[in-house]
Amino acid sequence: MPAKTLYFAEVGPVWQDWIQVINVGNGPARVAALARDGNAAPIWSKEGTISPFHSWRPPVEEITVQSSLQITSDQFIVAERHMHRGTEVLDFPGASIETKTAGRRLFFPELSQGARDWFRILNISNDAAHATFIIRNADGNVVLQRSQQIKSFGWWTIDDKMTGDARGTVEVTSTQPVVAERHLHYQGGKVAVGSLGQVLES
Repeated sequence: MPAKTLYFAEVGPVWQDWIQVINVGNGPARVAALARDGNAAPIWSKEGTISPFHSWRPPVEEITVQSSLQITSDQFIVAERHMHRGTEVLDFPGASIETKTAGRRLFFPELSQGARDWFRILNISNDAAHATFIIRNADGNVVLQRSQQIKSFGWWTIDDKMTGDARGTVEVTSTQPVVAERHLHYQGGKVAVGSLGQVLES
């Protein structure tokens, strides 16, 4: 489902990012892309106009620090991001409330054992969020639970230093709407799979 505001939890110099935005509305779309750094400070922005069913590629390669990205439009849009690093390629749609990839309760159906997991939780509200990261095993028992305060449009990054070699599922709860992105790296860093948290709330 298209939306008028889309979020990408990570862009920046670690990966070669490529983003394409498509106007799926009936009229010309005025589109703005805004990147924020780890302190939630705006550091980069671009604007464009897109005719119906045409595309725009904001030059995100100009972003030189770890950032999040928000894309807004006055027409409905969809967007896709490719991340390239060596043989690893990840593909993410823009997250949104409408597509049930942004909310107060997100779920990842698998946490892999023996691979490297990396999560970023982005607070997309104007207020600070109290977020909780919960790992359950195959029996549904909580094996790890951590909480963090995330400033407005700030993020919380979680990697193997926290998750260890856990296997099971991940739930993220928050007092404000968040987007959560996961990278799974395996085969010695030759292959990567990305996924967005799925909303459990109605």
